[in-house]
Amino acid sequence: MGDDGKYPYAQSGCADNATVDNILRKIAGDLRLLIELSISEPEGYLDKWLEHFKGNNPIRCWERKGCGKEDCPAFHKEDMRCWLVAGTMCGGKVTGEFAKKFESCTQCDVYQETVFTDAVTEIYEHLLTLTTNLKVNVSKLRDMAIRDPLTGLYNRHYFNETITREIKSAERHGKKLSIIMVDINDFKKINDTYGHLHGDGVLMECAKILMDVSRETDIVCRFGGDEFIIVTPEVGCDDSHPLIARIDETLKEWNENFGSEDYELSFSFGCANFIEGSELHAIIMEADHMMYRDKKKRAHVRTLKAKSSGTASKGPGTSSG
Repeated sequence: MGDDGKYPYAQSGCADNATVDNILRKIAGDLRLLIELSISEPEGYLDKWLEHFKGNNPIRCWERKGCGKEDCPAFHKEDMRCWLVAGTMCGGKVTGEFAKKFESCTQCDVYQETVFTDAVTEIYEHLLTLTTNLKVNVSKLRDMAIRDPLTGLYNRHYFNETITREIKSAERHGKKLSIIMVDINDFKKINDTYGHLHGDGVLMECAKILMDVSRETDIVCRFGGDEFIIVTPEVGCDDSHPLIARIDETLKEWNENFGSEDYELSFSFGCANFIEGSELHAIIMEADHMMYRDKKKRAHVRTLKAKSSGTASKGPGTSSG
């Protein structure tokens, strides 16, 4: 880029060797910056590199096309190219009638007028498009690495990544920290009675319930099988953990709306506090132990209810939670 922050365009077709050398050195320097950022800040290097170019070749295609907010993903966004957020350049869904008439964004008159100005501008725009697409793909790969594909919750790998950070934060600020183990009652019976596809549906519904009632600061993970684990910063276990109370209330509402005479959904819970100096494994084991105690207690209550009513257990997942 030139001293004014713009791309160092070759205004004439006969730039001298010194100008060409400066342009090439600038391109090489910018690419070197990309590599250095990728090494020093691997989590956000693409964002930082894109910020490096922001405003250097302003393109507000929504102004030129007179786009309406309802059909333009770039509408009123500063320095935004529609081909980076919708259309064939990013593989996204083509949005707006003006974009649908082109087989490729490179055929758009706005693209041709602003990108094909000169070779240097074109190079930088291609790098911008390439980096933006790379950012999207990196984000997708990251999600695949840390998300459970069935429920969309964070997976155990992500839990292992973040719990250390949460523990250090709790220690540093002297805050409470607890984890909750959650298990679906009679899940094996659900699979055996209704089939594994139905069981998958139950897992997804349970994940939705847990996410709906959790705070933004809570970390909800599928721990494995029909078990979930929730990290609750700044909240400790007591006789009535607020999150467990909210989950139970939501389960009650769910069963009223979607349960039946022979099917009710219920969870068992175990909660453990982080105590400074404790090992993570010990905390998880304590929560797991408390969860199995809760499971036995709920099963016992269920049995007593069945005996008092003179009927057998209603089937899988009969606890009222």
